[in-house]
Amino acid sequence: MTARRGTADATTQDNWVASALLVLRLAVGSTYLLHGLQNLFGVWTGWDTAKMAGYLEPKGFGGASTVFAWILAVTETLAGLALLLGVFTALGASLVVIMMATSASLKLGVGFFMPGGFEWELAVLACGLAVLLAGAGKWSIDAWKIPQRTVSRVRTIALGITIVMTLVMVVVTWGSPPPHVQ
Repeated sequence: MTARRGTADATTQDNWVASALLVLRLAVGSTYLLHGLQNLFGVWTGWDTAKMAGYLEPKGFGGASTVFAWILAVTETLAGLALLLGVFTALGASLVVIMMATSASLKLGVGFFMPGGFEWELAVLACGLAVLLAGAGKWSIDAWKIPQRTVSRVRTIALGITIVMTLVMVVVTWGSPPPHVQ
């Protein structure tokens, strides 16, 4: 018996919902891909991994801040690609949620509003969580090429990873000094 292709949810049947998920994936995916490349290479007047490591060091990452800066930049890039292509989308969305929850927890002491607040992180976290919970939609590699059973299992595993890693990262960064706001 051949496994049916496509995601294991009703969103694949509705063009409007599929369109909305595509918009979410493209917006968050392209933002994450470009931000990850910016952090990897310091392009577009952005930080590189050295500047990111300097930011992370007093935030609870200590001597491992350089390693975490590289992990963060590579993870942002890979999460962006996964969302843009709609391939193993749940894993990409999971990474977005974990990173945004961690970033928001670092900014709790500043408050909600920008500059320095966590409003941006909360909005992106919500978009990532929506994609994680709803699936990639029918206009994705997940729907076209990956068996439904695999997509469903990956989503369940990704949700578990998201919960555990978000809690771990919030605990690691809890009580860290808030970012300096200019």
